[in-house]
Amino acid sequence: MNKNLRLLIVDDSEDDAVLLIRHLKNAGYQADFRRVDSAEAMRSAMQEQTWDAIICDYVMPAFSAPEALKLLKESGLDLPFIVMSGIMGEETAVEMMKAGAHDYIRKDAASRLVPAIEREIADASVRAEKKWADAEILRSLREKEILLKEIHHRVKNNMQVISSLLELQSTYIKDKAALEVFRDGQNRIRSMALVHEMLYRSENMVHINFNDYIRNVSGHMFRFYGVSANRVRMRMDIDNAGFSLDTAVPFGLIVSELISNALKHAFPGAREGEMTVSLHERGENIEFIFQDNGIGFPENLDFKNTGSLGLHLVNSLVKQLSGGIFMDRADGTKFVITFKKSGQENIK
Repeated sequence: MNKNLRLLIVDDSEDDAVLLIRHLKNAGYQADFRRVDSAEAMRSAMQEQTWDAIICDYVMPAFSAPEALKLLKESGLDLPFIVMSGIMGEETAVEMMKAGAHDYIRKDAASRLVPAIEREIADASVRAEKKWADAEILRSLREKEILLKEIHHRVKNNMQVISSLLELQSTYIKDKAALEVFRDGQNRIRSMALVHEMLYRSENMVHINFNDYIRNVSGHMFRFYGVSANRVRMRMDIDNAGFSLDTAVPFGLIVSELISNALKHAFPGAREGEMTVSLHERGENIEFIFQDNGIGFPENLDFKNTGSLGLHLVNSLVKQLSGGIFMDRADGTKFVITFKKSGQENIK
């Protein structure tokens, strides 16, 4: 039983094409072929019909194998391209292979033609299957990214609803201390919501850029506490780094708590000053420093054993990151927090 084969022959010789088809017929192939000998004819043939392989002479009066190979690449088709010539030397053949040809055969060794076609068609089939599989994986990943974006979006919306409910509830609270607890809770919820919002808006669905995060959360805190950016300046020195969600949420809360604590306590009245935030890689660790030149932390107060919920939360979150925290009281207040780079990568 004959096997069907669709063959595009790029050759100016009708006799050579007939001889080639005869070799295929003797090998049990029923060849559906077209012979072309110009760029225009080859381009039309590739557009009008699907081919299994291209057999190309090296030199023709108005066309050549390098030109034909370039035309095939420009078409975007992945077809076996076999050069068959009686005058092509070894060096030229190697150059054609480097340029993208799949094989070369001298016309006086035509017995190699059928095995070469079969091999290259089989390889092309493997490439096509891999391309299809890769496309399916990419499609699946895109679907998961869309789903993940939707999850982050809904989490952010739900947190905003919770924050709004707390805002409504706070209107019934007359006790100043209780109201402050409610407001602090709102800020913490907003800090977590901001992580999900940035992931939702980011092209990178597993990491967020903390340059943007700190700018956003500090801007919110300044507005929330009614502090002018001219009175208390914010300086940032942050590596271009991002964190996984598992790291971003606790670390984002740490940043939020320290900024909030400084704005509430470090600059009473109309006192002016500045806060500095830095984030850098130190070997295998990440070093985060928050510093203000405000009135300073009370000497008789242990920041690791304080009744302040905010600082208690900071210490707990540092432990969650398997990190360490140190405080320096010289010239204001300075917190140095270090933790492993696990879950962190550079954002390009």
